[in-house]
Amino acid sequence: MALKEQKSALRKRIAEKLKELDLEEIERQSAIVTKKVLQKRVYQEAKSIAIFLSMPGREVSTREIVLHALGEGKSVFVPYLHSGQEPKSKIMDMLQLQDTDDFHSLKPDAWGIPSLSEESVRRRRNALGGIGLFNDSVDNQQASPSLNLIFMPAVAFDQARRRLGHGKGFYDRYLSRYKFALDTGSTIRPMPALVGIALRQQVLAPEESLPADENDWPVDQFVVADAE
Repeated sequence: MALKEQKSALRKRIAEKLKELDLEEIERQSAIVTKKVLQKRVYQEAKSIAIFLSMPGREVSTREIVLHALGEGKSVFVPYLHSGQEPKSKIMDMLQLQDTDDFHSLKPDAWGIPSLSEESVRRRRNALGGIGLFNDSVDNQQASPSLNLIFMPAVAFDQARRRLGHGKGFYDRYLSRYKFALDTGSTIRPMPALVGIALRQQVLAPEESLPADENDWPVDQFVVADAE
């Protein structure tokens, strides 16, 4: 079976598992994952983080992590999808949330995900540097990526820390852009730590491995609620 078909079949299998979970179970697992994240040194020492805002009923809720990070004075960046330079293409930037009031003011999109308003984008700090959307055509000497930690969403993880995304490639392409900005920028910084967070049903059994190629970025670690 081709790689694309293998990934598609696995996404379908995980989706069926997730359909069996009720909101109460997702909230229970989310609380465990949140507690584990807040205890991790990589989170405690991070001054600047990027984190996805979760789909209700479909994945670990990141709400309490976001609120905790803002309360601790960390710089918190969240995804914003917008049109790329190629026709019909979409790319992802990470833009800063100002504070808890800003977070609470976000309106849900079609999937129920809290989302940044289009009119607010131009005044938000970009994790790649500058304000507003990062234009790939500008001189990358102006880039100053500053993230210490990126929380990675996924459809699934395996024990080798490989990640299966939703199939759009937004995070893999973002990480490549981020690395390029680091490599060509004027400051020397390491890549941020990549930490996956997932429901227990999204982690494959030890004997299974995810289909992946050289474009798929693995995570450094993932956090999941333990089986009971």
